[in-house]
Amino acid sequence: MSARITSTESEALERFPVVAAEFCGLIDDFGRLGRAQLVRELSVHIARLFEVAMFLPSVEPATENLEDYTSESLPAHTKEWANLSDNLRRVFEPYDTYWEVFDPTTREEPVSCSLAIDVAEIYQDLRDALNLQNSGAAENDIHWQWHFDFHQHWGRHASGALRALLHISNFA
Repeated sequence: MSARITSTESEALERFPVVAAEFCGLIDDFGRLGRAQLVRELSVHIARLFEVAMFLPSVEPATENLEDYTSESLPAHTKEWANLSDNLRRVFEPYDTYWEVFDPTTREEPVSCSLAIDVAEIYQDLRDALNLQNSGAAENDIHWQWHFDFHQHWGRHASGALRALLHISNFA
């Protein structure tokens, strides 16, 4: 790594793939759970992911143009995402839809969101992160991607999903 990282950041780099794999395992087997248990377990797993990811260090990538290290084609990725989100939607109904604003620091109209889509997006990003770790990519590229994906994509899905899960935990 080019920049010195703290012991907390180093611990986050060690814990992140473990916590990500636990989340992916939960989603891989979500069909064995009832809605109430899935809502509770998702809440805990997403909170753990968020905690660990907040401490991922911001590093410079090792390569100038990061390649796509995933072996899965875009159509296959999209089909898997659609199947997963459809199956999750059936579990979460009638509580799948919730409302959110994208920038909580400005006044804007809320938009409709889907808990199933949030979970599917988090799952795919984390699975891709785990695949990247095993791809032969440079360590800084892996760590840069983990940090970037959290702050630019799945972290936003996680924060919305966690708020929705807390709300529906009383009804699930």
